[in-house]
Amino acid sequence: MTSITTHTVKTEEDLLKAYESESRARWTYNAFAEAAEKEGRENVARLFRAASEAENVHAGCILRSFKETSRATNELWKAGMYDPKIVHQSTAENLREAINESRGLADMYRDMVKDAENDGWDLAGTCFRYAGDVDSIHENLFKKTLENLDESGSGEYCICESCGNTLDHKPSGSCEVCGASESAFRAVH
Repeated sequence: MTSITTHTVKTEEDLLKAYESESRARWTYNAFAEAAEKEGRENVARLFRAASEAENVHAGCILRSFKETSRATNELWKAGMYDPKIVHQSTAENLREAINESRGLADMYRDMVKDAENDGWDLAGTCFRYAGDVDSIHENLFKKTLENLDESGSGEYCICESCGNTLDHKPSGSCEVCGASESAFRAVH
């Protein structure tokens, strides 16, 4: 890691934006889970809760990355709530919203990884890479669930507590995103 500078670097701005995005996504997915439960779609609600927990893992990593910053982190207070206007009555609409949200986050993180590399912020770059990879996984899980919305499924999800990787099955080996052992995964109920 390079030495910390006293001026604002791009990664510092990216960390604030990423924390805000992760926090908003977490609360949005929780609201989507509640809406799915109201429709009697417990399996979809579990997917949204798993994605929410993964976003929380990402937010925690981002907060730890602030140790690399030389600037106070007071701006974090304004980050984090979801917009209730985007929570729909329909689980299908919420899944479509989640697909778009995940795609946007994955795209955002690709640029942030480059900024962190340029600024020499190793942990931030790792957090951004994990979050982007997992958001792509979420996008695929949301698409799969939308395509099979009327089919009943187990709705069993596991997340890696190291990177937030979300599986729709029990893990059978190390994490494909961060390489953590199988024991790093926990079930989300």
